[in-house]
Amino acid sequence: MSAPMAGPAIEKNANAVVFVSLYLLLLAFFIFLHSVSVLQEERVRTVLGSVNIAFAGLSRDTPADRQKKLSGEEQGTQAFHAKLKNVFETAVPLVESRFTQGGTRLQFSVPVRQLFAYRSLELRDTLGTFLEDVAATLIARNNNIATDLEILIGSGIELPELTNISDDIAAQRISYLSQLLMEAGVPSRNISIGVAAGDAGLIHFSFFLRPSLTFQFRPEVAAP
Repeated sequence: MSAPMAGPAIEKNANAVVFVSLYLLLLAFFIFLHSVSVLQEERVRTVLGSVNIAFAGLSRDTPADRQKKLSGEEQGTQAFHAKLKNVFETAVPLVESRFTQGGTRLQFSVPVRQLFAYRSLELRDTLGTFLEDVAATLIARNNNIATDLEILIGSGIELPELTNISDDIAAQRISYLSQLLMEAGVPSRNISIGVAAGDAGLIHFSFFLRPSLTFQFRPEVAAP
């Protein structure tokens, strides 16, 4: 007597295995699609965050929780600093910038040779509208909050004698810069200039909040 045939049972089990395999493959495919969509969503959020930071003038180095807590004044300060950095870095190669006083004072150190030709009082032609852009940025800032500019130039090892100050090229250059800025519309009350011993090859531009609305220097006393 011959044994019963097992063909139909084996075929049924094989079909079940194929069905389960296809189901698992389909499930894995949907899991993969979901993971890709999450990554893309996170990428979009990151890009949008970068755009928001760029338009707000904020630094990507500013922590996210800090950006959310920034007041309107702080956001304005960071936007002002971002605009200034763009103006200086576009016009002056290898300019150095740094923040002081808790990030409220921004200083640019510019090599004299990048602004003036040798022993000259004229600005280099390659600067284009550099000073006009600096003036426009400072004027726009002062429409919101009083902000000053200090320009300091190094004279070398020693300061020039007062009797020779008018003939000193460092003093002449710093005076010329302030004159050009005032001609571009910056009020004289928002500019202070100075000559310091050392750093003969550098001019420092510092932007900071005006400490008060009083005179920066001793006012002239009217003659009796």
